[in-house]
Amino acid sequence: MITMNIEGVIALIARIREKAHNLIIEELSKRGIHSLVPSHGAILDELYREDGLAMKELATRIRRDKSTVTTLVKKLEFLGYVERKADPADGRYWLICLTEKGRTLRPVFEEVSEILISMVFQGFEEGEKEALVSDLWRVYNNL
Repeated sequence: MITMNIEGVIALIARIREKAHNLIIEELSKRGIHSLVPSHGAILDELYREDGLAMKELATRIRRDKSTVTTLVKKLEFLGYVERKADPADGRYWLICLTEKGRTLRPVFEEVSEILISMVFQGFEEGEKEALVSDLWRVYNNL
């Protein structure tokens, strides 16, 4: 049985994050993808939901500051997964759009995500999954 160490909860969350990141990197590497890191996943996920987002909207959706998102997008652009296109509604702004290479990555992205989710929730009942996610959002919103 695991003893509760309430004071160590942040360290535990950090270790879970580290293990998840390592799993993602390992699974991507098995599929010949060595240049992406887990932090790119949130951006790709949003673009798979809705392609052609402004940088500010992308930052809002993934709950990261614009400068961090800009750095991540630049790397994705350098790797050929996304490109910037002028916003047809307002030429002063750029939209971040998937390239063909980015679109062809989607099945791999989804497969790795499924592996991660299945490992995270292995042995959980549906209600337990929902409770865990709800509680984690409460922790996030408390900080």
